[in-house]
Amino acid sequence: MLVLVSSAAWGQAAPARSLTSPGGSQIYSRPEAAAADQQARRIPIAGAGAGLEGALAGSYQLGPGDSLAVGIWGPSPITYPLVVTLEGTVIVPAVGELPVDGLTLEEARARIRKGLLTQFHNVDITISLIGLRRFQVHVLGQVTHPGTYLATAVDRVSACVGWAGDFLPNAGQRNIAVMSGDSVRAHADLFAFLRRGIDVSNPRLHDGDIVYVPYARERFSVLGAVNEPRSFEYLQGDRFQEALSFAGGFAADAYPDTIEVARYLGPDRHPVRFYVIAGGGIVAARPADEPHLPATVGRFLAHDFSGRGGEAPVYPDFELQPDDIVFVRAIPEYRIKRLVEVEGEVIYPGQYPINEGETRISDVIRRAGGVTDEAFLKEATLVRREAIRLEDKEFERLKTVPPADMTSDEYEYFKLRSRENRGLMVVDFHALLLEGDQGQNLLLRHGDLISIPKTRGFVSVLGMVAAPGNVIYEEGLTAHDYLRRAGGFAEKADRRKTRVIRAATGEWVSLNEAERIQTGDTVWVPEKRDRDYWAFFRDFIQVTTQIVTIYLVVDTAVGN
Repeated sequence: MLVLVSSAAWGQAAPARSLTSPGGSQIYSRPEAAAADQQARRIPIAGAGAGLEGALAGSYQLGPGDSLAVGIWGPSPITYPLVVTLEGTVIVPAVGELPVDGLTLEEARARIRKGLLTQFHNVDITISLIGLRRFQVHVLGQVTHPGTYLATAVDRVSACVGWAGDFLPNAGQRNIAVMSGDSVRAHADLFAFLRRGIDVSNPRLHDGDIVYVPYARERFSVLGAVNEPRSFEYLQGDRFQEALSFAGGFAADAYPDTIEVARYLGPDRHPVRFYVIAGGGIVAARPADEPHLPATVGRFLAHDFSGRGGEAPVYPDFELQPDDIVFVRAIPEYRIKRLVEVEGEVIYPGQYPINEGETRISDVIRRAGGVTDEAFLKEATLVRREAIRLEDKEFERLKTVPPADMTSDEYEYFKLRSRENRGLMVVDFHALLLEGDQGQNLLLRHGDLISIPKTRGFVSVLGMVAAPGNVIYEEGLTAHDYLRRAGGFAEKADRRKTRVIRAATGEWVSLNEAERIQTGDTVWVPEKRDRDYWAFFRDFIQVTTQIVTIYLVVDTAVGN
């Protein structure tokens, strides 16, 4: 019984410690957080889950530290634990020491049951694995925290890489060496395991394993219309169809009929392109234009990989080479949304898809439910946002030039461009929607904005009037009527320069030219400029003096 207690105590987690070289320098160490994690990773079999149960079925090999539970079921049931000792045996009461190291769980059950049946009769015997042994493994190379960690016999390479803080950016994930002693007993391809769940690519750990993560050296690329376009670590034996699966398969906009492959051949790294045809073979890229290719290259490119086993695959499959670039083309303009926006006084404002070259203004207004009763069509606008992005280099240059340094033409151009509503298209929505003028029914383009404002219902009277503000619109009133309702001209009003600004066009017209006032129009009364009479008199005297002086000079010259 003393032996059992000692063995059970040995099976408990050992305290974390650093490993040192004979000279005393530290080789590997495990941080305290990792040690705590290892202490928490003791895995009891009961309730461990379906995944662990599947991992142990029939193939688990016992070793020092594994714990068994024996049940002898008869008139007086007996249960007790067994722990595999350092020597690889179990001490069975009333039977003695039985070697079990390296046996599978089923083989160990049969040996222990055979020994117990020599001492017990007419009983049922159950033997269960209740605790896993723990041992040291060393994780080295391109991981965040290389060192020594405690593992169990059901842990895999992916687990110990996680304990070591995961891969460094330049780590090779596909050719991880698992060494036992001086030899490599297995290789792990964790990229393939994580992508496709292949167990053989993620072997289980053994006692004393050294897991070495190398640098990633060679790569190939899958680009274009795939779900994950990027470069991948190359492993000897990688194949074309496998590369497509690494990239997540085709994207929705992929054009999979023909896939281009670029490759560098020979010691001089000669570049060559060829095409992989769906359901067909491999075709060289313009072979007539590349007569200098080596003969072996020509034979390779002419080879047809489609006839394998009498069944043609979707694509001919072949082995990739380092630095290969697989490019999947995309269908031009696949599912590109062509949208216009309608805002303001329509029943259903929002964005609407269009077919460029087909959809017109009236089509979109109709789909938007038509205009509301409060729509003011005379101020409705169509802004072509595409035109806003067009650069006017001359206007941008004039922005940096002081007005005094501009020529008269430059200044006039600068003023006009400054007042311009960029992107505004000339459309009379009133004529289009109420009078049916199809000449105004422009074709729409992606990004266009149709804006239909609400009827204002008033006329603005601003500037030098007694009560500037908005006056309720009434059909038939003139500009003078609205001026009177705003209290009339102020004392400093410049009546002769009073203007009406049309809401529909932005045009400025004089009072005499403004025959009818429309809702939304603005009546603008500017301020009369103060006259400096003294300055006027001074200038008059100065000019008069100059004229008299010139007259006297001329008269004197003629008299002489």
